[in-house]
Amino acid sequence: MSRIQPIFVAALLGSAFLLAGCSNTARIARGKPLKNLNVGQILERYEEQAATWDWIGMRLDVTVDADGQRESFKASVRMAKDSAIWMSISPALGVEVARLLLAPDSVLFVSKIPGNKFYYAGDYDALSEWADTPLGFEDVEAILGGYPMGLDPEQDKFNSKVDGQLYALIGKYKRKVRRLVGVNDNALEPEDSLNIQLPTRRYERLRSRTEDDDLLIKRHWFDGVTFDPVRDQFDDLYYQRSVVLERGDFEAFDGGRFPNEFKVMITTVDGSATMEWDVIRKRFGRAYDFPFEIPEGYEQRTGF
Repeated sequence: MSRIQPIFVAALLGSAFLLAGCSNTARIARGKPLKNLNVGQILERYEEQAATWDWIGMRLDVTVDADGQRESFKASVRMAKDSAIWMSISPALGVEVARLLLAPDSVLFVSKIPGNKFYYAGDYDALSEWADTPLGFEDVEAILGGYPMGLDPEQDKFNSKVDGQLYALIGKYKRKVRRLVGVNDNALEPEDSLNIQLPTRRYERLRSRTEDDDLLIKRHWFDGVTFDPVRDQFDDLYYQRSVVLERGDFEAFDGGRFPNEFKVMITTVDGSATMEWDVIRKRFGRAYDFPFEIPEGYEQRTGF
């Protein structure tokens, strides 16, 4: 085979791959399902348009529903990729009530609420306890930064499925998980609920012999045309809780596509909580500072 032939074949395959989104647009218009793509193809298409940034500054409009109560506030966010996340929180009147500074290995938080003035300086345990789900710097950066949370293409193993006008990546799991949920990972559909099928005593025995990561099922959804990362879902069977992160209203900028609407839903055996925010304005590429001071007389606490 001449050198021209493999080059021609590679170019042809690349062109066909790049046209997948366009062909899906036509298929959707004709009422046909999306083309089947394997895991590698879906992730490659996502990477082609994924948001890449070094700095972000954002103003957010946030609503939280938890324990039967609803609260709304504004938040200013500054992020330096893989380095720092800074947040200032204020109610409608605009007076700052809290400030947060995250580094990869530390958390600083100060509450300025009258009658509840304190500060926290420590690791991510307190933040995870407050959210009732494990959180690290990478997780918060993904949640705010517009890309899939907890997705590790080099370590994670997935099955790919078509889910209406979306592609779904469903995490593969071990035999012990199949026994627990009563369904093989190949047969799990994107929207299927995962319920524990074992009696309590057998479940507790299985859990005592299992690492918690082995009982974490990941699912990620991508738009069938744009390959925007529209949803992540984590079913933690070890602690019987789930986390769903949804993104919408994606907008193109020089570094890719970034969502303007976010929603996080956390469900545990004790209840559920929902946080939604809209990006009112955003700016990429500007280097920010991260001012953080602990006022005199503030009590130090071990949690939020």
